[in-house]
Amino acid sequence: MSDEQLADFGLLPEHGPLVRAMGGALSMFATLLSRNGSIETREVADLLGIYAVATSEADKAEGLILGCWAAMLRDLADATNH
Repeated sequence: MSDEQLADFGLLPEHGPLVRAMGGALSMFATLLSRNGSIETREVADLLGIYAVATSEADKAEGLILGCWAAMLRDLADATNH
């Protein structure tokens, strides 16, 4: 996720490395779960997106970060058809 995309979510560029690193780690775990047949990456992305929306009601910044991660997982799911 680029700094421009993070800015679209209302996050500052200095958040970029942390958001991207955690999103990448979540993508790796979602891939492993999908490969194991436990849950599809798309479902993880959708659930995280729902959690992001709910979280943003109490803490907008936290919800935005979770939303970024959900978007990263959705992109992965689209790229791998999972």
